[in-house]
Amino acid sequence: MPADDTDDIAEILRRFDQLPDDAIVPTRVTAAIHGVSTRTVRRTYPSVQLSPNRKGQRVGTLRAMSRAEKPAT
Repeated sequence: MPADDTDDIAEILRRFDQLPDDAIVPTRVTAAIHGVSTRTVRRTYPSVQLSPNRKGQRVGTLRAMSRAEKPAT
């Protein structure tokens, strides 16, 4: 992973609490927040298609999952 990617992920993690619920974060950020692998995120988390080769997850969904609530779909 290039250093720029690591810096971007760290910055998103630092600002996560300020992100709106409709924001989309990369799968690596989701994995870091919930302490799971990116493979687990890809296979079991609801995702949003960002481009042909990239998916991400809604911040509001991640917050609901962290609170053990069922996320709105």
